[in-house]
Amino acid sequence: MIVWTSVAVVIAVCAAVLPYLEIRGVAAIPVAQALVPLGALLLLLLAIASLIFRVWAAALVLIIGAAISGVPTLTPIHVGEACGSDARVTVLSFNAKLAGADPAALAALIRTTEPDAVMLLEADETLVDAVLTEEELADVLPYRTREVTPGPANGSVLLSANPLSGEEDIPGSEFDQVSAVATLPGAGAVRLAAVHPPPPVWQPNGWRSGIDDITTWVQQTRDDRLIIAGDFNASLAHPALRRLASDLRSAAEAAGAIPWPTWPEQKPIPAFTAIDHIFARGATPTHWDSFYVEGSDHRAVIATWNLCAIAK
Repeated sequence: MIVWTSVAVVIAVCAAVLPYLEIRGVAAIPVAQALVPLGALLLLLLAIASLIFRVWAAALVLIIGAAISGVPTLTPIHVGEACGSDARVTVLSFNAKLAGADPAALAALIRTTEPDAVMLLEADETLVDAVLTEEELADVLPYRTREVTPGPANGSVLLSANPLSGEEDIPGSEFDQVSAVATLPGAGAVRLAAVHPPPPVWQPNGWRSGIDDITTWVQQTRDDRLIIAGDFNASLAHPALRRLASDLRSAAEAAGAIPWPTWPEQKPIPAFTAIDHIFARGATPTHWDSFYVEGSDHRAVIATWNLCAIAK
């Protein structure tokens, strides 16, 4: 009993500390942080086993460790904070995995969900053209940002049902990160952004700097309404992403506090971490969902927002 309790203390302390660690240059830390929700569940299972064998102290320690490690990963819920405006916008964000996603399946999803804007990552012009050709989407989403950078992993594009202006690139990544202002009929303007910082594996410093650069851009851009979406290569178990989202609202709160996973959605492995996000300021989330699209290991995420009235 003493040995198992001692082991439980070590496990619980490591789990509790992990979501708060930040050491530049150590890829193992952000990789392990992506597994924190699973680790919290494992600790609860170990706690149940400890209860069965009546190792009460070990069970208590493991439950505390699971709680401390799991709480930072939960989607923050903003109770009572809602915009009174009737203006709505729906956005869909999707990483097409080296431009390998099935364009017909993606186009069918877009046609079914009817987003006002699509943030498409890891796309090349061939995929963009194929998606817009399917389901007559070129007429549904006639506006877009610049031509994507060549290469199956590099391209990011905004497709919009409404006119775009004020296009600018977002620093902080070897991949395209684009933004533009969409003008919505009767609702005014909202800046849309598609982001894709590098992954922490093999380049932990670039990953951290990329997220920090996006955070700085979010803080400096003056748009009252901002929706930023994409593959952040980070979950809320990562301190850097929690800082980025600290002044924003997550669309996922419309689905509750549980961080529903979005990657890696490939058979036989189910998604186990939430790294695809839609955040906003000047808006209230009213709906969030995710969908599997053949050919990608990322689930597409879609969110509907009530836009707040802009103070004059």
